[in-house]
Amino acid sequence: MHRDFIQALLSQDKSHLYPLLSGEATEKAVRFQVYQNNLVVSLQEALADIFPVTQKLVGEDFFRAMAREFLLHHPPTSPIISEYGANFSEFIRQFEPAQSVAFLPDMASLEYQLLQLTHAAEMDTLNHQSIAVTFEKTHDPGQLLMEITPNCQLLHAPFAIGSLFLANQQDVSSDHIDINESEYILLHKSFLYAKLSVISFDQACFIKALQEHIPLASAVPESDDFDLGSSLAKLIEWKLIRNISLMTD
Repeated sequence: MHRDFIQALLSQDKSHLYPLLSGEATEKAVRFQVYQNNLVVSLQEALADIFPVTQKLVGEDFFRAMAREFLLHHPPTSPIISEYGANFSEFIRQFEPAQSVAFLPDMASLEYQLLQLTHAAEMDTLNHQSIAVTFEKTHDPGQLLMEITPNCQLLHAPFAIGSLFLANQQDVSSDHIDINESEYILLHKSFLYAKLSVISFDQACFIKALQEHIPLASAVPESDDFDLGSSLAKLIEWKLIRNISLMTD
């Protein structure tokens, strides 16, 4: 009923909703317009809350116009408003007025993933002390398998959307960012909220290897720029290590 009512309000076909309204035809038309306008504004505001950086990048007027087109073609299918907008990034990709902002769909996709991660369950991870004890007790730490929490996500973005997102979140200048530079981005959850970190290629390779259950020694990239100590410290800081075990034959 909730879904049908919303779709009827957003549809140009009033035949399904008019019988539910009391009054004469003129009164029904006015009432319908009021309901529709209120719904559109509410959904525009919901999308602005879900995609705040996307809105900031194009301006409120442009975003609201784009959001209106989206919601008229893609009304909510769930009463959980935080789930709305799953296909907003793909809509933006096809939305002709936004074609000049090539990175905008990727930014919208990033914001949606962060919100969904925030609402996902937070998993228990090992603290620094327990990890240190495990390393001290292990004869060959290179044979350790480090289980990375499954809600950690690695992204290879074609644009510098991670740096741009952080600049907007911190309200600092983004003039130094080359948006056309690709980036490796880590999404992780800590203390109830999703976090974003821009990481190096080597760090991305290291984390990916650990996700694939490769032992520590083999997971270390063959790069002079990679610092194992600082990378492990980051994994602990980001609360990514769920378990450590010794590889068995």
